[in-house]
Parts: sequence; structure tokens; C-alpha cells
Amino acid sequence: MVSEEYDISGMKEKIKGLPDQIMNSWEKGQSVEIKGKPRNLVVTGMGGSGIAGDLLSDLLFQDLGIPLMVNRGYDLPFFVNEETLLFVSSYSGNTEETLCSLNEGLRRKAIIVVFTSDGEIAKTAEHNNLPRIEFPTGYPPRSALGFSFFSMLGLIKKFFAISLDNKDIENLILTLSKLRDKLTRQNNEITKLAETLVNQIPLIYITQRLRSVAFRWQTQINENSKTFAHINVIPEANHNEIVGLEFPREKIKQMHLILLRTENYENKQIKKRLRITEDLLKNSVGNITTVNADGNNKLEDMFSLIYKGDFLSYYISRILKIDPTPVKRIDLLKRRLKS
Repeated sequence: MVSEEYDISGMKEKIKGLPDQIMNSWEKGQSVEIKGKPRNLVVTGMGGSGIAGDLLSDLLFQDLGIPLMVNRGYDLPFFVNEETLLFVSSYSGNTEETLCSLNEGLRRKAIIVVFTSDGEIAKTAEHNNLPRIEFPTGYPPRSALGFSFFSMLGLIKKFFAISLDNKDIENLILTLSKLRDKLTRQNNEITKLAETLVNQIPLIYITQRLRSVAFRWQTQINENSKTFAHINVIPEANHNEIVGLEFPREKIKQMHLILLRTENYENKQIKKRLRITEDLLKNSVGNITTVNADGNNKLEDMFSLIYKGDFLSYYISRILKIDPTPVKRIDLLKRRLKS
């Protein structure tokens, strides 16, 4: 493992800081007041600002009494109206797509709460007297997940009957703090996985119930490691993709199948499917690694896997001798859009 000299912008410290973002954000969410009685919830945002919505959707799938939809793009779904609770999430406050959907939400008189650090979205929120949760500045959006997710979760807890409480949040912080000690040691399961992935393509499988976590792994590997990754879910992959993992054989051999496993999201049949899938693909892909969640409940399972994926993306970047923070192609695309 090479030195940390290439981490010019301090991404490792930001990843380590996830547990420290949680409690204050949870409490901020519970301090917000909204008017009206929402009948559905839409989280609109892009990239690292939008992933909180995907995670909420998976976590609260069997706990939240109203529909929750994640919106990634310029336009809002047709059903959004004055009975919709609209979470507008943009860390920078200048995300083009999210600003557009915020303005559309205002026209439709949705119940809007803004989650941002600054920018045009903050100005629009202030001008329209919208409830706003302000994040600390100086973070890439992907490293501000604790701020966005837990402030949203706290707000949901305040107005809807979900089973999570303060004790669950405290226990999560303890779980992640212990995990941080393991993941920052010189040799651990994630540093070893990173070493094997440098010359392989990550192929990440997880239960459908936690697709958001696999997506987080993919996007963190993309942005921090500048590396391609592919994800799929069980059982859907059992109906198509496992057949496609045959040709071209030399390319499939370059793939490293990573099975993300969690006790609290897998039923009996999913467990069986994952075992069979591993057996069917063991002679096709180059390697197979299982990464298990370290949790006692759904929230801890979710965030322990997220934490491992975040560290993995950092360790790959360290081996590749690149600064994980810059995302030059994204910046270039934004500049061209404005020209």
C-alpha cells in the first residue's frame, strides 16, 4: 500500500468523519416545521446529494406509511402537488437539474424543505420563506452523506410513525466508530480487497432490498477511484445477467464479483439465490469476495456496508496514486453546459 501523499484534499479524513455527521443532522431534521399533511414524499437531487433519497427508500420500504419516490432530473413526476412533501437536496445549491425541479415544485405549491449549503437553491429558499437545513461548507457532495441522510431521516421521524428512535442513532454511531478503528488499520479486509481490484472490474451484487447501497459503492468507486464498476441485484440478475456472464470470456475473467451480504435485508430465498449464484459464476469471473455488514439492525447493516465501500474507494485511489477528490470530467461537463 502506497503513502497518502496523493490525497491532497483530505478525502480520507472526510470519509472517517461520517459518524461525526450523524447526531447533529438527526437533531436538525427534527427541528424543522412543515405546514400541511403530506400524502407522499419525493426526494429530488443528483449524484451525492440524491443518494440519501435512494437509501431512505430502501431503509423505510416496510416502515413508512406514505409512498416515497426519488427524482433524479429536471422534471418532477406528474402527481406532485400541494399534498407532496418535496425534499430538495443539493449540497452546492447550484445543481442545474435540482434548481429546475425546485422551481417546478414552487409552481405546484408542494410542501418543500431544502437541504443545501449555499448557492442559488439557498437564495430561492430564503426568497420563498422555505424551511431549510444548512450544511457545513467545504465538502464534496459525496462526503456529506451523513448531513443529508440523517437530517432527512430526523424530519421524517418527527412527522411520520417510523420505528427508529434516538437510541438507534446512538447505537449506529458506536457501531461506525468501532468499524472506523478496523478500517483505518494498515491491513484489513477492505485494504486487501482494494489491492485485488486495481487490475479488475468490480461487479457488485446485493439483494434488491438494498440496491441503494450497491449504487453508493458504484458511485464512490467511480468518483474517488476514477474506476469503472457495475452493479446488479438479486433476484433480478438471476433472470438475465447470469446468462450474459459468459462471453467475451477473457473480459469476464477480469471481473471481480463482490457479494454484499446483510442478515437484516435477506429472506431465506435471497440467501439461497446468492449461494447458488456464487456457485454458478465461480468458474466464469476472475475472483469472488463476500463483504458482510457489521450491524444489529437494518440501519446499522446499511451504513456499515456504506462505510466499507467508501473506504474501499479511497484505498483503490491510494494504490493508483491519484487524488480521490477532483472530478474533472464532471466539472468540464458543467462548464460546457453553461457555454
